[in-house]
Amino acid sequence: MNNRRFFGICFALLTLSTGKAQTLKDAIRQTTNEQFETADASFKALQAKEPANGEVYFYFGENYFKNDNLAAADAKYQEGIAANATNALNYVGAGKVQWYNKKDQDAKSNFFKALTLSQNKNATVMMKIAEAYINGDIKDVPEALKLLTQAQKLEPKNPEVFLLTGDAYLEQNNGTEAVKWYEKAVELDKTSPKAALRMGQLWNRSKNYTEALNNYKKATDLDPSFAPAYRERGDIYFRAGQYQNAIAQYQKYLELNNNLSAKIRYVGFLVQAKQYKDALSKGNEVIMKDSSNIYLYRYLGYAHYENAEYPAGLMRMEIFFKRADKEVRIIPQDYEYYGKLLAKTGKDSLGIVNMLKAAEMDTTKKDVYSEIGAAYFKMKKYPESIAAYNKKIAASAKPGANDNFGVGRAYFMSKDFVNADSAFVKITRSNPDLPLGYIWRAKANANLDPKNEKWLAKPYYEAVIAKVKPEEVEKNKKDLVEAYTYIGVYYLNQKDYTNAKVNFKKVLELDPNNANAKKFMASPEAQGK
Repeated sequence: MNNRRFFGICFALLTLSTGKAQTLKDAIRQTTNEQFETADASFKALQAKEPANGEVYFYFGENYFKNDNLAAADAKYQEGIAANATNALNYVGAGKVQWYNKKDQDAKSNFFKALTLSQNKNATVMMKIAEAYINGDIKDVPEALKLLTQAQKLEPKNPEVFLLTGDAYLEQNNGTEAVKWYEKAVELDKTSPKAALRMGQLWNRSKNYTEALNNYKKATDLDPSFAPAYRERGDIYFRAGQYQNAIAQYQKYLELNNNLSAKIRYVGFLVQAKQYKDALSKGNEVIMKDSSNIYLYRYLGYAHYENAEYPAGLMRMEIFFKRADKEVRIIPQDYEYYGKLLAKTGKDSLGIVNMLKAAEMDTTKKDVYSEIGAAYFKMKKYPESIAAYNKKIAASAKPGANDNFGVGRAYFMSKDFVNADSAFVKITRSNPDLPLGYIWRAKANANLDPKNEKWLAKPYYEAVIAKVKPEEVEKNKKDLVEAYTYIGVYYLNQKDYTNAKVNFKKVLELDPNNANAKKFMASPEAQGK
């Protein structure tokens, strides 16, 4: 499941309705509005009333599936197969779970069984298979379009077919064709907010946020209780830095729906919006009332890490992983945050293993190699550290000072001072006012000239002194002592005792107990004798 879909589900807004549905159609509508707890109660009532109705089991499973609980969804689909083995939809459901778990051959076997049972005459079966092909991590958009073409022939006035066809073209980045199909869906059902939502998502994807917001407004004008539109609107406002507008969307939602699941999704939204302190505050409020929801541990683990509360974050993520295999699908961010928390709490080897899992699952996740490089450095595995940092640097259009510093330091500790200097020079070029690059260039060059035959480090130590601002002296004291000492020794070597004295005096101002400086200042040369 891609990250965009994951966040869209997990941070969804809910809806106005809180009563139990009276019909299957009502329960499905609650799921569509992402009111999963209310829908759960409705489906339970329907299942008790119609224990052999395969469609009830399927849409009950869909309620779990759309709430990203694949294990519970699969269990419900399997119940449906046991209750009515001739109902094709539950085979589609079982296949969808397999497709999302990247068991594509098993999935296709179930899809084939569903199509065979329905004699290729059930448009819903075809649409649901197509939906999996469009939205799963594994894509098969051409096959989805074939199925949707058949479904349209069976139900030419079903707007859902047109919406999914638009989704398929959008997945192919063909916005023009997607719009055409969404507009056809609107023509078929002018009262449905779904097409307006899809149009908003299309414009959002194109980064035309004004048009996206206009379409989300159309959706809520058509149906003020249509939850996904509020969620999407809040997401845009947050990314635009309009935090009050974004929070207003979610606060309105929470006023209308005070379910526990709504509060949990709000915590997830705050994490996505990088409001980590608020996420921790709200999340801890929820967990005091109900500690059973696994997503809370994921969100709180992430937030604790970003708030530099590493032991607490590790505890939350360990609980999450203990339960995750049975309850939810693990995503790359889970391994990434778990690995970073392990590394920050002294468990570097385990941390690296988990961060590498994240990178393997999501090859676009290059930032994690910085953390891997830092963990290897801490373990004094310098070649591995160099390799990790270089992976990150190679993938970056404009590598930052932190990565060049990381790899430079690993080269330095490997006694490869030439490559270390090459890394540090990149820092001085990209950040010419930062003392960091100059002090490490000085260290590298001092080691390239161990007998001070050429005094290679002198210009870089002089740059350190020049770059440190008066208000930064205290935090750079150690580097300044090193710089003044080196230059003092240089002048002493040149028998320029006046300038040597100036520099050693600076050393003593910074470090009154410095033995080398005190020794020189007490010498006959310093005394002018």
